[in-house]
Amino acid sequence: MLSHILSAFRFDVREVVPFCQGLGYTPADYYPSLLTNMVSSLVSELRENHLNGFNTQRRMAPERVASLSRVCVPLVTLPDFEPLVEALLTCHGHEPQEVLWPEFFEAVNEAFLLKKISLPTLAVVSLWLRHLPSLEKATLHLFEKLLSSERHCLQRMECFIKDSLLPQAACHPAIFRIVDETFRCALLETDGAPEVLAALQVFTRCFVEALEKENKQLKFALKTYFPYASPSLVMVLLQHPKGIAQGLCCQLLKCISEMLREAVEGQTAGSHRGAFESWFLFIHFGGWADIAAEQLLMSEAEPPEALLWLLAFSSSPHDGDQQRAQTMVEVKAVLGRLGKLFRSPTLSGQDLQAAAGEGREAEPRPLVRQQLTRRLLLSFLLWAPAGHAIAREVVTLMAQTEDITHEIIGFLDQTLYRWDQFCIEAPRPRKVARELLTELRAGV
Repeated sequence: MLSHILSAFRFDVREVVPFCQGLGYTPADYYPSLLTNMVSSLVSELRENHLNGFNTQRRMAPERVASLSRVCVPLVTLPDFEPLVEALLTCHGHEPQEVLWPEFFEAVNEAFLLKKISLPTLAVVSLWLRHLPSLEKATLHLFEKLLSSERHCLQRMECFIKDSLLPQAACHPAIFRIVDETFRCALLETDGAPEVLAALQVFTRCFVEALEKENKQLKFALKTYFPYASPSLVMVLLQHPKGIAQGLCCQLLKCISEMLREAVEGQTAGSHRGAFESWFLFIHFGGWADIAAEQLLMSEAEPPEALLWLLAFSSSPHDGDQQRAQTMVEVKAVLGRLGKLFRSPTLSGQDLQAAAGEGREAEPRPLVRQQLTRRLLLSFLLWAPAGHAIAREVVTLMAQTEDITHEIIGFLDQTLYRWDQFCIEAPRPRKVARELLTELRAGV
């Protein structure tokens, strides 16, 4: 290590050896101290360079900084060099172009992703801001971890996301926009896969938490994070449902629906881009759609059109007005039948199957409407007093294919995660959801 770093600066370690031996020191005595002192000296010089960038007498020449970053490429995983790596990352010169070697950024990023090096958040943010390929690789690395093994456990997914430092780094709008764009591309390429939706929602929750922690007063306007969205809509979506009274929650949902509908229907006819952008913003905060479904199920009043529209839009944003209207009619009919059964003292699986319109003579419906109906049925089973006794029977009837089984597992896991985040007090529904989730996971 010592020979490698000295040779880069035209020092010859052979000149040091005779001198130290003449003083009576062995290599085992002086090499570690020499290395420590050298790293400490270089770190101090880099920090002075950062603070006194315009003082040419005290500046480290850009060529020397570049040479130092090149020397460190094979050494970045060694604990002795962590202070030097950090100093290089956080030292910003005043040159028009980046002076650090790309290979240095790549080596540090690879070591960080593989947990071979520990760096403070500030250094990691600097790395990703200065080298875009490293940020892209970090985002894809997180995607691979989440979608390969954590798609049905949002608690573990949250741990992976926080451990990646991406939510904390995303407090810088430039990093947020890159990560958010990656999610957008993933959703488009997978046609809105549930796993990607879940990952986006957990990431957003972690990001908002980091934003509140680091920015008591926002350093950047929300417009810089969501440039295509109405700031008033973003502010409403950012509100935490915990602590909002039930009546006010319904009003808030109506407000969200009206603002989204105005944005979607105000677009040029046939413009799917605008509808997708509104939907993409909304599903960042996907818990609102599930809250709307629960509000509709437990309300004895006529289902508000605004909440029906919100459910239809969130489940299929690319539908035209006619298709969405038909979805709203079907959902309203299902809610009406379920509402009559909600407070019934006894229920059977056949009763719920008939209420959902899934009898033998029922006409086939689009997949999206089938999925929306299943979500309403599952919510009914968790919240209706008589639904608890038949929950296992109904879920068994529903889970006829592996895809539907995974869909139900995802719904139950997301529901429990949301209740935990919003501190929902629901002992009996929570117990039923956990039991169903445990059984279904054991069977896949």
